[in-house]
Amino acid sequence: MSSNQMSKIYGLTGGIAAGKSTILDFFKTYGYKVYDADQIARQVVEIGSIGLKQIVATFGQEVLNVDQTLNRQKLAKIVFSNSEQLQKLNNITRPLIKKRILKIIADTKTSDENIISIFEIPLLFEGGYQQYFDGIITIYVNEEVQLKRLMNRNNLTREVALNRINSQMPMSEKRDRADFVIDNSGDLTHLADEFDKLISQL
Repeated sequence: MSSNQMSKIYGLTGGIAAGKSTILDFFKTYGYKVYDADQIARQVVEIGSIGLKQIVATFGQEVLNVDQTLNRQKLAKIVFSNSEQLQKLNNITRPLIKKRILKIIADTKTSDENIISIFEIPLLFEGGYQQYFDGIITIYVNEEVQLKRLMNRNNLTREVALNRINSQMPMSEKRDRADFVIDNSGDLTHLADEFDKLISQL
């Protein structure tokens, strides 16, 4: 990082159902520029994209909707219950996503706007992105709270929800590897306090 760098960009991560979208809304309200890796993940598999072509070649036509868009639920059923299939999917999408993310980070760091940006990446550590950011923020939530929220939000059985949680890096590890931690195990008031604390540190 050059010493005259004015704009900063922080990576934000956390487990599934940790409350990332709520935190992103907080950042937007405070006037921070916010990027979202999920949005980029959708862009790299749009109709006509190389990503979608590779997915169809690997998993077959049945992962497409009638309008030729990707049927995410069908694909999720295939990959979430089979680590080998998940690996195949990651091998297709991750390089495409990474290329776009690194371009945004580079553009932000060389910008003379003097702004702070937040980039939300669910698989931040898994993808090795931490080295590109000015700091990493992890949203932490204890496992029982995480499990309940995921079951309620996605209407999943305990077993299916646990499978999804266990397919990710443990929350405690993400917490330990971060520069800043927001604990979202409590209610919204508690979260707002945690957020204010974070803002004063950035």
